[in-house]
Amino acid sequence: MEMPIDNYINIEGINTRYWKVGEHGTPLILIHGAGASIDYWYKNIFILGQNHVVYALDWVGSGKTDKPEKTYNYDDLANFVIQFMDTIGVSNATVLGASAGGVIALKLALAFPKKVNKLVLIGSAGLGKAVGLGMRISSIPGIGEALNKPSLATTKFLIRQCAHYPENFLNDEFVNLVYQNLPLEVLKFQLRLFRTTANFWGMKPEFLKNICDFLTQIQAPTLIIWGKQDQVIPVSYAESTASKIPDSKLHLFNNCGHWPYLEYPDDFNHLVLEFLK
Repeated sequence: MEMPIDNYINIEGINTRYWKVGEHGTPLILIHGAGASIDYWYKNIFILGQNHVVYALDWVGSGKTDKPEKTYNYDDLANFVIQFMDTIGVSNATVLGASAGGVIALKLALAFPKKVNKLVLIGSAGLGKAVGLGMRISSIPGIGEALNKPSLATTKFLIRQCAHYPENFLNDEFVNLVYQNLPLEVLKFQLRLFRTTANFWGMKPEFLKNICDFLTQIQAPTLIIWGKQDQVIPVSYAESTASKIPDSKLHLFNNCGHWPYLEYPDDFNHLVLEFLK
């Protein structure tokens, strides 16, 4: 796996890791999902960076960025990304968010419309109530702490949940990448974050209402990408979201789970580049 050089900046006291690839074109911000990191963009960032100045950041509590013990919510994370953009000197950009990163991207598009030129959502959370049983059980105090422990078994379970053909990802190199992104301090941070949005019955209605009731107000042209066989977030949410966001396009990948950018990177990269033209 070829990876870009790690850079670090200070954002409100948080030592933050990010990548920058590309010298020409409009800026693009990549926002990973929960329990992931910028490492997950290794199949995309170099290609996207041929035509754009691409930034990918480990948001607070993830990857190699600091993991404070306080509880963050998604409004805090959206503000963190805005602080990141201000610190690196990017006044506006296309924002691409995957899974939980999609929630951050949606919050940005709604709260800071002048900062978001275009929006790309990949298997985005925050668009419907359904949550996997394992995550719902994790929301229960005590049980969540007992279940969220780093292990290779947990890592392989995650891969099987996210990839439609997990055998393509159950190799030592990729398993190690996922495992290294799930130390105990990340799992604790993500569990606190998850509990601000969901409980055993699924995503909390007030959390969904603050996003779903305002989708018609999104001004940015939006590309929605989803795997038809996504086991993490139902593909039906892609279709309902596309019907609400005024200027939106929907692309569904067949035989694909929660990671279109990893499962079909060439097609994914081409699709995003065409949308950004």
